[in-house]
Amino acid sequence: MIFIKTNRLLLRNFQSEDLDTLFNYRNDLNCSKYQRWENSSLEYLESLIQKNKPLKILDKKTLQLAIAMNSTNKIVGDVYIGFKNKTITLGYTIASKYQRKGYAYEMLRSLIDYVFDTFPQHEIVCMVHPDNEPSLQLLKKLNFKDEGYEKSIESIVYSLS
Repeated sequence: MIFIKTNRLLLRNFQSEDLDTLFNYRNDLNCSKYQRWENSSLEYLESLIQKNKPLKILDKKTLQLAIAMNSTNKIVGDVYIGFKNKTITLGYTIASKYQRKGYAYEMLRSLIDYVFDTFPQHEIVCMVHPDNEPSLQLLKKLNFKDEGYEKSIESIVYSLS
């Protein structure tokens, strides 16, 4: 299922053929150095794909979706969407070879619009490692508000409402 389509990208369910690419960038130290994945084994990622494949709507469940190229359907990253009360947490990863090409901005801009259209009473938050300068700049460009450093999660919290 395609949730969002932009000029270059699709936000869609994972597919079985995404496994190798997902495994490769989740285990790339340049890509994962600011992430806090508990597990990036092949078995875990395969179960993640299977769990998220059948999702048809954003319905206040935690989910992980693939960011894929429109032209090839090849994944370039993924997005985490978590719901808790009136707060939606977004997390995103772009594979190293696709970073700094505007893909995260393009997808997040569309996803933010989609979220606020679908859940107008909600707030969006993102947590970013303080050394992840590209992500900090991205959230500022998207008009997120810096809520400060939260020691318990070792992250800067950004919000948008």
